[in-house]
Parts: sequence; C-alpha cells; structure tokens
Amino acid sequence: MVILYNVVERFSIERHYLIHMKVICNMKREKQIKESKDMIKNALFRLLEVKDLKEITMSEIAEEAGLVRMTLYRHFKEKEQIILYCFETYLQQALIEIGNQKDPSVNDLLRFRFKVLKESPYTNLLMKCNQLDKLSQRIGKKFSENFRDIMPSIDDIYLKDFIGGGIDAITIRWVEGGMEESYVIMADKVTKILQLLPD
Repeated sequence: MVILYNVVERFSIERHYLIHMKVICNMKREKQIKESKDMIKNALFRLLEVKDLKEITMSEIAEEAGLVRMTLYRHFKEKEQIILYCFETYLQQALIEIGNQKDPSVNDLLRFRFKVLKESPYTNLLMKCNQLDKLSQRIGKKFSENFRDIMPSIDDIYLKDFIGGGIDAITIRWVEGGMEESYVIMADKVTKILQLLPD
C-alpha cells in the first residue's frame, strides 16, 4: 500500500511539473509571437517612411524585419493585416481607459468609438488600403465583447444586424469624409438614431 501511495504521489508531482512546464513554454511562445509581430510592425513603419504602402512588398517587410518570409506569413497573410493588428493593439490599450469609467452609457461608448478612430494613427492608413469595413467590424466586435452588459439587448436578429450595419456605415462614411465632425457630434447623431428605433 505504501509503495502504491508513493507511486501515485510521484505521478502527481510529475504531472504538476509537466503542467507547469507547459504553461512556461506557452508563455515563452506567446512572448516570441508578440516579439515577431512587433518586429514586423516596426519594419513596415520604417518602410512607410520612404515608400507608399502600395509600393511595399511582403518580401521587403520580411527583409527589413530580419525574418524569413515564412515567419512573416505565419503571422500576417497581407500587409493590411499588419496595420489591423496595430489598430487592435491600440484599441486594446484604449479599452482600458473606457473600462475604468464608472457606468458608461451607450452614448459614452459611441463617443469612445468615434474618438478612438479619430485619434488612432492607423485609421487613415486603413482607409487608404480599403480596410475600413474590417476596421469597423473589429471595433464593433470588441465593443460587443467588452460591453455586453451596457449595450441594449436585442433579440430580433434582423434589427440587431440593421443597427450594427448602420453604425458601421455611418462610421465608414465619417472616416471617408475626413472625420470633420467631432466624435461627440457623431456619437450624439447615432444616439438620436438609436432612440428612434422601436423598443
């Protein structure tokens, strides 16, 4: 019985050790992925200082980053994805700001949405490479993930799609128009539209 207990105890210790090592390996891998993505991002922006985005190739980005193309393509299939990654990183940092706000309203969230787009150094780049639809969808997804409890619950899938598509269309039109109206005015306009919808 003692031998069996020692075997079970040893197995348990080895199992915990293996789990711990797997966690450490995953953390190292995540760090390596982030470092590679940052190298790629920095390489693209160095190239953007001397060339237009349309003129830059993926091979040039890989070379500038000091990576083989396979590594670049493992993370990003096209250069526009690099800029979307930059925007998502920027958005994640910005979400911390609104997350600290106590009980934000729907209007507060809309103001934040438009403010992030106006202040982001990536919005105009994404517009130039025809990625505004993806940008708007990603920001909408992040907001619905982070603010489910604040956003009104809509059971009608058609109405939900209509509202989401409408906000995306307004956002894209605003960005394409040069974001001349303030983010406050845009949020107030969308809030007024939302108030017109049936309960």
